[in-house]
Amino acid sequence: MRIQWTLAVAAAAIAISAMEASQAIAAPAAASGPAAMPDRPDLQAANLFQSGRYADALAIYQRLYAETHHPTYLRNIGRCHQMLRQPQPAIDNFRAYLRDARNLQPAERAEIESYIAEMQRLEVGATPAASGAPTATVSASNAAVASPGSGGVTHKWWFWTGLGVLVTAGVITAAAASGGKERLPCPGGAVCPP
Repeated sequence: MRIQWTLAVAAAAIAISAMEASQAIAAPAAASGPAAMPDRPDLQAANLFQSGRYADALAIYQRLYAETHHPTYLRNIGRCHQMLRQPQPAIDNFRAYLRDARNLQPAERAEIESYIAEMQRLEVGATPAASGAPTATVSASNAAVASPGSGGVTHKWWFWTGLGVLVTAGVITAAAASGGKERLPCPGGAVCPP
């Protein structure tokens, strides 16, 4: 009886996890097009940037920087100008970012300096490939703009779905391992009810 109840609870937990996972997977697919733009302006600007609408993203980032003076927006403004091939505003914003940002990692500082060098070459009329100097390559990892306060992996649906599956599997494993056949001894010589 106890094993059947444990298996029923485990099956219900798996079913709930599967339903939530399918809803989380379907939600991004359903959210597409202009009506699905996020409510947060920084996320809206990031989506515009990633879809190649740099001028629209630039307008939002400029407004956000005017409101908050957060240095990350300077970086994002610089990236928009960079992608729009506007060297001087890009250089100015990248330099302001390097000046105002706190605790920059050496790799990020080098990345921003390479953007500045690329824009300086563009400004003097040399194409980045013709100058002979190394160019800043835009990969999937650095093509995205930075987001102040972005939460990382714990803000992803798949993290919580995976965690739920792991917890459910642990409960099922513990229930199956106990088998319900043996009872734990009573602590301290106490008399336990049967």
